[in-house]
Amino acid sequence: MGERDYARDARVLIVGAGIGGLTAAIALRRRGARVDIVERAPTFAPLGAGITVQPNASAVLEALGVSLPEGDVCPIGHVAMIGADGRALVEGTIESAALPHPSLNIRRPDLQRALIEACGAPEVQRGRELVSLELDARAAKVTARFRDGADGRWDLVIGADGIHSAVRAALLGAPACAPRYAGQTCWRFVVEAPEHVPSTTIERWSPGRRAGVVPLSRGGVYVFLVESAPRGTPGPGSADIDRLRARFTGLDARLDPLLERLAEQPGARVHHGDLIDLPRLSFGRGRVVLIGDAAHAMTPNMGQGAAMAIEDAGALALLWGQVPLDQLALELDRRRRARVRELHRRSWRIGQVAHTRGPARRWLRDRLIRSLPQRALERGMHATWAPGVALARELRDRLEGSPRARSSANYR
Repeated sequence: MGERDYARDARVLIVGAGIGGLTAAIALRRRGARVDIVERAPTFAPLGAGITVQPNASAVLEALGVSLPEGDVCPIGHVAMIGADGRALVEGTIESAALPHPSLNIRRPDLQRALIEACGAPEVQRGRELVSLELDARAAKVTARFRDGADGRWDLVIGADGIHSAVRAALLGAPACAPRYAGQTCWRFVVEAPEHVPSTTIERWSPGRRAGVVPLSRGGVYVFLVESAPRGTPGPGSADIDRLRARFTGLDARLDPLLERLAEQPGARVHHGDLIDLPRLSFGRGRVVLIGDAAHAMTPNMGQGAAMAIEDAGALALLWGQVPLDQLALELDRRRRARVRELHRRSWRIGQVAHTRGPARRWLRDRLIRSLPQRALERGMHATWAPGVALARELRDRLEGSPRARSSANYR
């Protein structure tokens, strides 16, 4: 299948029905691909978490025609990073007049539902766990085999199956899949507490600890709690609500009533996991492409993990039909690596700085952060978002058939 004729005939298998996988399915279907989606989880059971959709991600979703219902989103608005002394380290409004795309908080199930609706038929095939891949260079096909004994052949396989990606493992081997532990463990939950929804999104830094309180739609609040800890802290009973309350009550006045409400909420669930990333970035090779966490899992300190998966999907759609299928992974790497690597590095560093040890070092850290001029902070936000917004603009032009559409990598 040549470069010019595969665009509307190629069969694509997407492994993973998370944010990146569904966005890729939407994007490639808009470009004419025949897409199948498989997901190893037998049912949809999202973690109790909220997610931030920053302007670079919202711009790409808008370009793809993904609609986020007004009742499902909450504008981020005012944000504050607060020190152990209760004073703001950094605060302001998350917006940019130069990049008129919204910054939103949304419940993960709501975002996933919007993506599924935009994706359309065929439906996600659930309970399909990939066990191996076989690349046949002569036939220009990839054979995927599943735990249930089924198999199939596709022109392209996209691994969008997260940090513990089976596609990555099958393609690159176990050493390339070894995660890096950040030295921090994290508890996450959503609580329904309309009377305690904050007007400001906060993150409170204390020695060896952080607490985030994030407003959501319909009276919900997303909470994340991070603590310096040895690797492997999660285990039986580590997400017990009473233990969590005993551990974190008193850290911040806005947190305490939410912990109390969590204990009263029927069916409340807390997710506890160590913070890890993948230090080796890979976008795949040949006819197997990796995107999102499967390619470059990063720590959540910038709220850009999902956004990078969304951008990857948009970039893949821009490349569709422009380069041979067996060159897609290489070209995606060329166009995305520098962009992703920088945010990957910054996110890791923010987490390490937040957990600085020693009172003298923390005092110096806080003083330096407070001394940053507002203009420097605004430039930093613009630098984070602008490449994604440029990608979205080019993607919209391409999908609309505009003569302004270009194949140049102006979104790097």
